Amino acid sequence: MVHSPAVRSKSCSLVRQLIADWAKTKSKPFPYLQVGEHLAECPTCLSWATDIAYQPTDHYVRALRLRLSWVIGILGQSVLRAWSNDQDLKFDIVCAQDPESVRDRIAKRLTQCESYNLEMKGRVSTIRELMPDSATGAPPGGIEPYALTRYFLQSALQLAPESGQRLRLLDQLGIAEYTRAAGEQRAGRKEQADLHFERAKEYYRQVMADAARSRADGVDANIGEKIDQVSARLSLAQVEYVQGGQSRPALEKAIELCLDAQRLVRKWSLAEEKFTRILSNLLICHLRLFLDHGETGALAQARALAEEVCARPAVARVFLKRWVVDGEDPELTQLLSSPGAAEISGYLSRRAEQVLRTETVTAR
Repeated sequence: MVHSPAVRSKSCSLVRQLIADWAKTKSKPFPYLQVGEHLAECPTCLSWATDIAYQPTDHYVRALRLRLSWVIGILGQSVLRAWSNDQDLKFDIVCAQDPESVRDRIAKRLTQCESYNLEMKGRVSTIRELMPDSATGAPPGGIEPYALTRYFLQSALQLAPESGQRLRLLDQLGIAEYTRAAGEQRAGRKEQADLHFERAKEYYRQVMADAARSRADGVDANIGEKIDQVSARLSLAQVEYVQGGQSRPALEKAIELCLDAQRLVRKWSLAEEKFTRILSNLLICHLRLFLDHGETGALAQARALAEEVCARPAVARVFLKRWVVDGEDPELTQLLSSPGAAEISGYLSRRAEQVLRTETVTAR
């Protein structure tokens, strides 16, 4: 049966689309059943399809590298969380996934990668030997958490430097350097601590300088990139605060960075109740400026901040529960217990009691 040029053109278009979809990853068998009959009758499409089918499998390799990068990134997050908790450091690692909850997906992706070629098989074998405990995130015995965290996060970044998790990996590498710096500082090794503090700053600055904030192509940053930008500013504020020994210049830098993080949250209409650590850190800095450095204006700023927080119900509920009632930040709890902060502490406690009472009545 001879098809008209219009019919043949339509068939060619459909067949080429099917083959093009397959060629994006080449992760499935070639669609012979759908396109075989057409290719047998159309030399032009057969030639075109043969050319695509025998191209190097760049798309598939790229997909495998993305899958492996995702796995390694999660493993790095797991070690980082366990290690920082052991150091009594708490981070709001937004969007971090628990390896135990995605265990099956991790196993599947590792199997896909190791079955591709010997190079991938060797890489996956190394990863399997270094995998942390899926429940606790603890690294295998004898391996330093700092070294393993950096290995996983840097490997994930190297495998897929253009992936959507690039900024998050940079941010978490900064947290790893900060965690190491804090340990060196506690041990009295200032030179080594400063080295890691500076490395942390460099990672955060890379995130902040990323084109995601203002892309030339006009494409807006996705939600993950926006969160990473906020997180980098908040993390850099913490570095300035700790490395600077809570000096006045360090506090002023930390406040500036926290305010910039808050500006981005509002600019991008992110849920402010998910970023109350910004407010907690701002309150700490204002109270430090007043209690440690005698800046009376800082006390007024702390009071204004407390009133602003409590005037926003959604934010107030989370802030008062986490930072006032549960005392998630021991430093803020200690500062609020100081005689000089009695007025603000009393105000926040009263508002917390009101909010919790309202929620209890509503729940009934």
